Amino acid sequence: MNVKCLIVFFLSGLFLISCGPDKRVSLAEKLMEEQETDSAIAVMKSIDSPIRMSDRDYALYCLLMSEAMARKKEINAATDTLLIPAINYFSHSGDSLYAERALYCKGHLQRKMERYEDAMQTFMKALSFLKGSDNYEQLYRVNTWIGVMCMKLYDYKSRVQYDRRGLDAAIKLGNNRYKNLALCDLAADYYSIGMQDSALYFSELAYKSAIEDSLPGRLIHVYIRLGCVYGEMGEYEKAIDFIDKSISLRPAGDSLAIRGLYTFKIDYWGKLGKYDSAEYYFNKAMLSSDLGTKGDASLAMADSYYLQGRYDKACPLYKKTLEYADSLRYFTLAEESVALQQLYQHEQLSMENMFWRTQADIRQRKIFWMIITSVVLLWLATGIYILYRRNKFRLLEQQYRLAAQEEELYKKQAEISEDKRRLLEMEHKEAKLKEIFFRRLSRRIIEKLESGGNVILSDTDWNDIERNADAVFSGFTKRLQQTYPDLNKDDLRYCCMVKMQLSQSEMAQIMHLEKDSVKKRLKRIRIEKMGSGSGATLEELLRNF
Repeated sequence: MNVKCLIVFFLSGLFLISCGPDKRVSLAEKLMEEQETDSAIAVMKSIDSPIRMSDRDYALYCLLMSEAMARKKEINAATDTLLIPAINYFSHSGDSLYAERALYCKGHLQRKMERYEDAMQTFMKALSFLKGSDNYEQLYRVNTWIGVMCMKLYDYKSRVQYDRRGLDAAIKLGNNRYKNLALCDLAADYYSIGMQDSALYFSELAYKSAIEDSLPGRLIHVYIRLGCVYGEMGEYEKAIDFIDKSISLRPAGDSLAIRGLYTFKIDYWGKLGKYDSAEYYFNKAMLSSDLGTKGDASLAMADSYYLQGRYDKACPLYKKTLEYADSLRYFTLAEESVALQQLYQHEQLSMENMFWRTQADIRQRKIFWMIITSVVLLWLATGIYILYRRNKFRLLEQQYRLAAQEEELYKKQAEISEDKRRLLEMEHKEAKLKEIFFRRLSRRIIEKLESGGNVILSDTDWNDIERNADAVFSGFTKRLQQTYPDLNKDDLRYCCMVKMQLSQSEMAQIMHLEKDSVKKRLKRIRIEKMGSGSGATLEELLRNF
């Protein structure tokens, strides 16, 4: 009996030693802190079965491997299979430092996969673990990336809030580069929401910071921000001067960025009436291999031609802009398709990881139980255990197979729904872009309305408006006439003004009528001429026509 007890204690000791802290994980963590990423990866790869380690060691191993992949810019869907156990363990263990690091890494994975809402929620969770912390560097990073996700979701007002927190953290940290980045971000935020005075204020602070803090490399970006703000404020000569300063600081070989900046100069020279200069930079910008640059250059040059009254050259360029937009949409859809495939793979790997992790935990507990009971019950207990384990594993395997099939069906349905939603969203954006182009083609009228001047349109002007509407919206007036034969010439003009997104007050100003008369005319067109008895407005009827 004493011999059996010694065997039990000996085997138990071996088992507990095997579950203790793994020195290789501690070494890998130290190497990561010293920025020896490749060495840390080599140490972690030397671990044959990481899943057999203790829960904490395995969670830390997963976190370190994920961070190493992120540093090597090799983060992908498979990374999530590592982050899941790290997040689950550290979120419940009370170790806020490691929990925040794991969530921060997962946020970047979701951002790369263009799951911006998910990424924002993950970064927000990471921020909750930094509450009350004096880790200002990570506070700056997390707040800044939440701001970036706000921008991706077009929530520019919320972005201001997080970028201000990022600026505060950068100042407390004493990191001048972070401070300058935060100032530029705030300038961009206010620029996006149309508060140009505030945008100029933070741009000038960023310029002052770059000079006083000896950050000449940041001036490239500060000058661009100042140029954009002055351009939006109508001070085009100042804007061009700052854009030129940014170009002068760039290496000559950085042609892609330089040609991208030429699009600003095309726009500003055109608005200054120096059309030869605009055309000169247009030809240089069109040498770019970037479709976005070509699209912006074409739009700016088309506006310049329109200001000259050279409609024969403006219209083809507007159409070319649409073609570049369509090409960009094609590439965007292709990237989204790749992201969806990665997402599917990531979900599959996540399920497999959870399954094998669960199986490993079960196996570990059963092995320990088998060692103890085998000493007491010998072959009988061993035989019972093997039979029990075999039956349970078979049942778990069947349950997993059914669960996996149900999960796969659910994911396919979710992917189909997401694809439909994305398609509808792209169609809505395309319609919005066409409406903007139509307003640009009628800029002379819009500018008169905004200035409060007397608007008198000749038949020639109306013919131009109808021709522009037909060009942008695929025969808009002709299709209206065919669909609703009762519409007369004046009715078609009202429809064109609605498509131009003019208010009833602006229509009254153009038609020299009272606003109530315009309102009644629009209602008569909708009900009597178009036969719409529903509660929809004429704007809603024509939106997708």
